[in-house]
Amino acid sequence: MNAFNRFCDVLRYLARAYVLILATALFAIVISTVITRECCSWVLSWSEEVPRYLLIWISFMTGAVAVDIKDHIAFEYFYQKFSGWVAVFIHNMVNFGILGFGAIMTIYGYQFLQDFGGDGMESIPFTNVWYYTSLPLSGALIVLFSLRDILNYWFAPHLRTERPDLSAA
Repeated sequence: MNAFNRFCDVLRYLARAYVLILATALFAIVISTVITRECCSWVLSWSEEVPRYLLIWISFMTGAVAVDIKDHIAFEYFYQKFSGWVAVFIHNMVNFGILGFGAIMTIYGYQFLQDFGGDGMESIPFTNVWYYTSLPLSGALIVLFSLRDILNYWFAPHLRTERPDLSAA
């Protein structure tokens, strides 16, 4: 379980770094678009489309990371409200529900990618593969991270992932 947890930690770190890079790119594109529109009265043809796609990636990947660090309203509410066997039952139901949702994202996202990934984008000469990939990839991460929590809960209680204390940072 230690190796699996380290692997998941590396994936979470990479996903967070990727989101940070995408958010920086989104910020730079939007700011430069505002500046060129106000100062030069022109904008790049892709300045509306690319930020939209970046926001899609940011949203899906951040959702996957939130599953791993348990930064979701359902976790906080249910875990604090109940105790005993009810808490165990709710913990498992929440995790299996999230796992199922991630599986649906992965399966149908992959089918969606196969069906529509070859379509062209509106303003740049690329196919939609690069941004439709966000759905199955983030779904697979959600499955992996929820599986991690389930396995740690049942088979390695000493390795259970807890929500990190962000106040110390």
